[in-house]
Amino acid sequence: MAFSVNATAAAALLLATSFFAVNAFSQQLEMPSDDAIKKIMSEQAASRNATLGGKIDPVKAGTFKAVAPVINAPPPTKTESLDDVVARFNAAKNGGTAKPGENDFIIFVSFSMPKDKLISLAQQAKETGAVMVIRGFKNGSQMQTKQAALDVNKAGVPWEINPNLFKAFKIDSVPAFVVATSDAQSVLDDGCSPEATFTSVTGDISAMLALDTIRVRAQPSISKLAASRLAQIAKKDAPGSVR
Repeated sequence: MAFSVNATAAAALLLATSFFAVNAFSQQLEMPSDDAIKKIMSEQAASRNATLGGKIDPVKAGTFKAVAPVINAPPPTKTESLDDVVARFNAAKNGGTAKPGENDFIIFVSFSMPKDKLISLAQQAKETGAVMVIRGFKNGSQMQTKQAALDVNKAGVPWEINPNLFKAFKIDSVPAFVVATSDAQSVLDDGCSPEATFTSVTGDISAMLALDTIRVRAQPSISKLAASRLAQIAKKDAPGSVR
C-alpha cells in the first residue's frame, strides 16, 4: 500500500536524522585529551607558585613611624572646689567685705530659676568671661547646692556664693547683670556700693545684650569697661550674639 511504503520511508528518514544528530552532539561534548589536561594543570601550578613564592621584603626595624595629629586645644581651666566657694560665703556671711574680685562683669542668678536658663547663662558667662553669683545655699544645704551647681555649670565657669554682693549692687531680682569698677569694693554705710561705681541690667536677656545695653546707657567709666569686654569677645570670636 502506498501508505505503508510512505510510513516505512518516513521511519527510515527519522532514524537517519537522529543518528547524525547524536553523532554531532557527541562531537560537541568530546573531552580534552590527557596531554591538554596536563598542560592546563601545569600552567595553573606555575601561576600559583609564582604568587605564593614571591619575595616579600620585611619592614626594617625603626623605620615605621606613627604620626599623631596636632590638636590646638586650649589649656585646661582650673576650677575651684565647693570648699573654696563655701569658705568665701562664710566669710561674707560673717561680715566680710563684699568684693566683686578681679572680674568686672557679674551675673546674678538663683537655683529657683529654670534649669535650662541657668545652663544657658553659665555658657554665656564662659563666653563673656563673667562670674556667676548666687545668694546662698539651695534649701540651706551644701550638698544640694553642690549638686545643683554640677547640674547647671557644665561650662565650668567660676561662681560665688555671696549675699553681700546682692546687697552691694542692690539686686532684688534675677537674672541680673552688673558691670562694676574696682571702686565698687568701697561699700557705703548701708552696705551698698556707690552708684557711680557700677551699672546693672535686670531681665530675661542674654549676657551680650546686657553688656551692650550697659555700654550704651552707663556713664563713661562703666561704658568703657563694657565696650572693652565686648571688644575682647569679638577678638576671640567667641560664640554668642546680641538678641
